[in-house]
Amino acid sequence: MNFAWFSATSPFSAMSLAAAAAAALAFTACGPASNSTTCDDAGVCVMCDGYGCSTVTQTSTIDAGLSSSTGADAGFDAAVDKKPDAKADAKTGAKPDAKADAPTKPVCGGTNGPCACVKTSDCAAGDACIAGACQPGTTVCTYSSECAAADLCADGQCLAACSTSLPCQVGFTCTKSVCEPSPSQSTCTSNSDCTPTAPYCVSGSCTLACTADSQCPTGDYCDQGACVLDTRSTPNCTGTTACDTGQVCQSGFCVYTCTTSTQCAEIDARIPVCVDNVCRAATPQCTTQADCPQGEDCIDNTCR
Repeated sequence: MNFAWFSATSPFSAMSLAAAAAAALAFTACGPASNSTTCDDAGVCVMCDGYGCSTVTQTSTIDAGLSSSTGADAGFDAAVDKKPDAKADAKTGAKPDAKADAPTKPVCGGTNGPCACVKTSDCAAGDACIAGACQPGTTVCTYSSECAAADLCADGQCLAACSTSLPCQVGFTCTKSVCEPSPSQSTCTSNSDCTPTAPYCVSGSCTLACTADSQCPTGDYCDQGACVLDTRSTPNCTGTTACDTGQVCQSGFCVYTCTTSTQCAEIDARIPVCVDNVCRAATPQCTTQADCPQGEDCIDNTCR
């Protein structure tokens, strides 16, 4: 760039140029590369451009620049304050809270006693909800003929039949023609309500721990580590030789053969119908409690 116009006859004397140069040295950020304004603590400002520096008064333009800087700081604050907070909320707020709020499943099954349930869908595949506890499907009855003599299939349990002339044993109450366990004096809702001597809560009662049927009271069996009432439908044969005369072994149970329903009715009133040459129960009204109206039970394939 040509600076030849700065001559002795120029309006700017050598002294004034020296003074301007001295003033420029008192400030920083000035230079020929760009326009810049710098102010000292007294509020005196110098503007520098490609031609040199000159003293100026503080203007709204400078203030605007400061405001712009403040605005940038606000943008920075927004980036620091809002985004990290949103991420922090996402990480430390919703997800951990959701996990903290998730219910803890009780330890059950195996040797920890049967799992509590309200319906069969609460149990593992293959199990059924019987009297408030999950039981293997293989132990659940569908027909009274799958139970011991004089027992009836009631909501999947083989229970003793009863009537005014056939009372229940001590500890049982005659309800809808079957002997149901009387309410226990030791009620519970979870294992934590029970004692070390009877640690498992099964169907609302604290039960003894066990590893074998022989450790349980008469009429109970060891079910997944807990002594519970034995209401199982237990197969009674593996072949016809194990059955009585006139019977054959089908699906693990000894059944009577027949040619007429009259024969079946005379053999056992619970199986009065001859179907495919085998004595069967009458066409069932129900096979599970779910087949009956609310409040009724499926007892001997009839809703009561």
